[in-house]
Amino acid sequence: MATTTPTVAASAEPDPAGLPAALSAVHLVGVTDPGMEGLALHLAARGAQVSGSAHSGEVHGRVADRLRAAGVSVAEGLAESEVAKLGSMVWSRAVVGPHRELDAAVGQRVPVLARTHALALVCADFDGGGLAAVWGSHSTATASAALAHLLDDGRTGWILNTPAPGVPAGHHGGARLVVDLSPDTATHETVPSSPMRLSPGSVARPTPAPRAMLITAVDPNLPHHEDLPAALAMAEHQARTASTVVVPDIVWWNKPLTLLRERLADRPGPEVVTAGYSSRCGVRITELAKTDGGGYRAELLYGNRRFRSVVPATGLHHAVTAVCAVATALVLGEDPDALAQRLARFGGVEGSMRHLGTPGGVSVVRSRARHVTEVARDLQAARELAGQGSVIAVLEPDGYVRTRAQAQSLGAALGRGHRAVLLPVAGGLPVFHVEDPLEAVAAAAREGLPAERVHTVRTGPCEQSAEEIVAGHAKDGDVVLVIGTHRAPAVAERLLALLGTTF
Repeated sequence: MATTTPTVAASAEPDPAGLPAALSAVHLVGVTDPGMEGLALHLAARGAQVSGSAHSGEVHGRVADRLRAAGVSVAEGLAESEVAKLGSMVWSRAVVGPHRELDAAVGQRVPVLARTHALALVCADFDGGGLAAVWGSHSTATASAALAHLLDDGRTGWILNTPAPGVPAGHHGGARLVVDLSPDTATHETVPSSPMRLSPGSVARPTPAPRAMLITAVDPNLPHHEDLPAALAMAEHQARTASTVVVPDIVWWNKPLTLLRERLADRPGPEVVTAGYSSRCGVRITELAKTDGGGYRAELLYGNRRFRSVVPATGLHHAVTAVCAVATALVLGEDPDALAQRLARFGGVEGSMRHLGTPGGVSVVRSRARHVTEVARDLQAARELAGQGSVIAVLEPDGYVRTRAQAQSLGAALGRGHRAVLLPVAGGLPVFHVEDPLEAVAAAAREGLPAERVHTVRTGPCEQSAEEIVAGHAKDGDVVLVIGTHRAPAVAERLLALLGTTF
């Protein structure tokens, strides 16, 4: 799928005077992490002096190179003598503690801001009609990337957790901003040992006031939302900050969104616009059908305005997500014809249902799904791609806390494929004093798959690697779906190389 680079207009020139003092000179801990990259790129484009630290294996990686090209200094750590020159230090709350840089900032009374705090400061500059936001327990990456692409008119900036291929995760536009407000940007399992010490000082935290907010889903999602009531409370809080809320109204999509709509109707608040197939929906989907050439043909009605386009997406759920982004753009008053042209060029999200190659007739596809709902839906899309072939799922579960809570449903989701290969759980700590939940996932998977088709990968000199297991079973016409965001991308690359020499 073709992608476009951001359109730069004269009104989008860097404006360091427009930034809060706390963000004019800022250091981001974990700058290459999802969500942090977009924030760093946006601030650098605004004229801020931005530096960041990353793990040794990422300092010279692809993300770090993108940041340096935009003027962001990236190193393994920041010298203590440089800390006092900062307006603030930002961290993602996914940092293992104690942490030298954060301790230095506290010792020198430099404000330490959570990423959400820094994001709120940036969003405050676009209050009054210039802010569009996406929030959800999951499934926000595609929605926010699509919305940024749809609104890219040369005056629009964005801060995304995951970029589209060939498009920066952060960009500055003078007129408006698109932002992904989902807290679920990385594996959040640990915090520095004394988080109360990390005071933001006198830096007040404003509440962003989006003109329009798309809410994609409301579900339990540990460690952010322990249960459905907690998720609903957070969703309602976020929704009530916006002037207009766009909510999917599709039977199979996300049932708790019905509860959210009811809660919002209990008392005066934002205008709620639903998007779905029913005639009662504010934005009605009159057609969303798969085309012979790939993608989906879409038609929407919003008042007397009609939108028609092709949605370049793999899987109905990704098509629905993009259509909901279109609904949000229509609510913002965008021209349907301009939106149709932009949507047809949307390149999806980096690493999300991306076809990497077909060595020996075996298709290798990457998925960055982390929540169990996303995993299940990407596996269903892989089944559609495979046709008469088999689907081999290579899953890297995300986080001990989340995996333990979702073990049974993750195992059930793997039953949508034909074989499952489980990588070690991606966790925040090298040693985590809890029971490894990987066996619970494997046991649940064996309830829907024959035991010999469920494999767990362990490290060790005599253990088979994931790619060796897959290569031993994959055949012409099969689809291998590699799911995960930590070790999984490297496994996918090694698998491509191995399949290329095996067949």
